[in-house]
Amino acid sequence: MLWGARLSAFLLFRIIKTGKDDRFDDKRDKFFPFLGFWIFQMIWVWTVSLPVTVLNSPNITQFPQPAFGTGRDIAGVILFVIGFFLESVSDVQKYIFRSKPENKGKVCDVGLFTISRHPNYFGEIIIQFGIYMIAVSPAAYGYVTGAAYSALSATVLGAIFLTVLLMFVSGLNLQERPGAKKRYESGNHWESYKIYTERTSIMIPFPPQLYAHVPTILKRTVFLEFPIYVFDPAKHADQGKVREREAEEGQRDRQDSHTPSGAQLLDGERS
Repeated sequence: MLWGARLSAFLLFRIIKTGKDDRFDDKRDKFFPFLGFWIFQMIWVWTVSLPVTVLNSPNITQFPQPAFGTGRDIAGVILFVIGFFLESVSDVQKYIFRSKPENKGKVCDVGLFTISRHPNYFGEIIIQFGIYMIAVSPAAYGYVTGAAYSALSATVLGAIFLTVLLMFVSGLNLQERPGAKKRYESGNHWESYKIYTERTSIMIPFPPQLYAHVPTILKRTVFLEFPIYVFDPAKHADQGKVREREAEEGQRDRQDSHTPSGAQLLDGERS
C-alpha cells in the first residue's frame, strides 16, 4: 500500500504541475495501442502483486504462520526501505532538476544520479524482491507444504518479471542506447553525457570515482551494463544527421563571425 500510494501521489503531483500526462501522447488517439497499454499495466500490477495475493489466499492461511521477525522478514524490510528511499528520492530529485529552465537538455547528474544512472529502477527492483522475501517466509521455514509451498515459492516470478521489464523491455532498453544516439546526433550535451556514462554505474549504486576505473569486463557483467545498452557512434549513429547538424552549426558560426557586435558598431560610429 505504501509503495502504491507513493507512486500514485507522485504521478498525480506531476500531472497537476505540468497539466498533462505525456506518457500517452503517442497512444491517446489510437484505440488499440491505448487499450494494449492499459491491459499490459493490468498484467504488470497483477504479476508483481503475486507474493501478497498468494500469501493471503485460503490455501496458505490454512497453515500455521511464523511470527513476524524472522531473518527473512528483516532482510525483506531492509530491502524494501532501501528501495523505497532510492525510488522516492530519485523521482523528486529528477523532477526538481528538470523543472529548472537552465537545466533543459542537460544531464541529470545530481543527488542519487551521481552514483547510478537509474536509481529509481534499482530501487523498484529491490522493493519487489524485498516483498517476496517477506511473503515467502511460511514456505522457507516449512510452515506450508505441498502445492501451497510451490505456489508461494513461485511468486518470485513477480520480482523477476519486473526486473526483465525494466532491464530489457520498457526501461533501460529504451533509454540507454536510444537516448545516447539522440544526444549524439543532435549534439545535445553529448560530451558531458559521454563522461557521465563512463563515470556512473548504469543501475547499481557505486561511487563514480571508483566506477570510472572499473575494467570494462566488470562493467558489462557485474554492473549489468550489457552490450545492448552501449552506444557506439560508429555503429549506431546516423552519420547523415550528424553531418547535417555540423553543417548547420558551421553556417551559423560563419554568420555570427560576419555579424558586427555592438562594440564594433559603436567603434564604427565614433570613427
